[in-house]
Amino acid sequence: MLRMQPNTRRAVYSSDDSQLSQIVAANADGILVVDGDGVVRFLNPAAASILGRHVEHLIGQDFGHPVLRTERAEIDLHHPDGAHQIAEMRVVDTEWEGSPAQLISLRDITEHRRAQQALRDAEAFNWAILNALTVHLAVLDATGTIVAVNDAWRTFARENGDPELRYTGIGVNYFTVCQHASGKRSQEAAPVLDGMKAVLTGKLPIFEIEYPCHSPKEERWFVLRAVPLRGERPGLLIAHTNVTEQRRMARAVAEAEALRERLRARERELRDFDRISVSDPAQPRRSASAPLRQRTPTAFSQGVERYRILLDEALQSRAKQTPLPIAGLRDLGERLGAYDAAPRDVVELHLAAVRAAGADSPAARQQAYLEEGRLLVLELMGHLAAYYRNKAIGRTGEPDDTTSGQI
Repeated sequence: MLRMQPNTRRAVYSSDDSQLSQIVAANADGILVVDGDGVVRFLNPAAASILGRHVEHLIGQDFGHPVLRTERAEIDLHHPDGAHQIAEMRVVDTEWEGSPAQLISLRDITEHRRAQQALRDAEAFNWAILNALTVHLAVLDATGTIVAVNDAWRTFARENGDPELRYTGIGVNYFTVCQHASGKRSQEAAPVLDGMKAVLTGKLPIFEIEYPCHSPKEERWFVLRAVPLRGERPGLLIAHTNVTEQRRMARAVAEAEALRERLRARERELRDFDRISVSDPAQPRRSASAPLRQRTPTAFSQGVERYRILLDEALQSRAKQTPLPIAGLRDLGERLGAYDAAPRDVVELHLAAVRAAGADSPAARQQAYLEEGRLLVLELMGHLAAYYRNKAIGRTGEPDDTTSGQI
């Protein structure tokens, strides 16, 4: 039976209430009990469904996600069949068979998030005018004459070749300016003119085009957006948005995705090597039957502490925009390899370190540990795979200080 102690957020469990057990089993929210080591001791069918696993495959196994002691947290769930869900997680302290544990509730909010995204997409056009007020904005009448501009428009024009606003100020016909444009920046003028007229006549609901507008000091990119104004005096709302930073971020995201793919390849390599070494007698036997935390608890604890320090260094690297602590990860990977660590040992070490690092940290820092840890654990697996690959061809030795129980 689960009950809340008075005036606390601590739940106490006993198994003598069959009616309550039936209620828990029928609950649409997932309910789990995880012990201090992160091992699942109890869960209801809803929790198994949300996690995409069978109950019998989860009982006695590591929960697989850091337990965040916050009022509310969201976790991404990737199922073995490739499905993806988002769950809201809440945690309270409890007891299980007389020992401290955590009671975790999971609520599937995948459809809710999808609905929110769909709503945001649907409202994007409705907010076009208000969003444009923060960028370089001009209002054109039905003939293409500028009837109003904002301060951002004026400032940009004065700083970029039109100090008197002779070509971009109120009273100037924007269509005529585009029609007679010349020079190296004029190649977009014709499609811009066609697009604005198509919006004005109703052939297009909105027109957008990205174009370069480089200055002598930097490369710049803008998006021109034309939105129709309906009513007694139809016209156009024209907005120019600087998207230079977004383009830079897109390049950074592409580079980060390439890095993640490289790390995923390393993880696959390690798992393949593990399977080969277990099945092929000619390969050295690495993976022991018991996890590292059971075989060599002291070494496992020291590995957790080393990895926790690397997590902090990774956060500092992100803040300073410096590289990850690769040397420390390589050293830890080699030391784990000396103890025949397997992929499951790396994952357990990672989860334990994230739990320890985020135990007394604010929610924002806990989230930062999760984000950095995703890359860090795969990088560590890559160094572990490299250690085994080198060992197989006789190119590596044991670390100097890997005496019994030390990492």
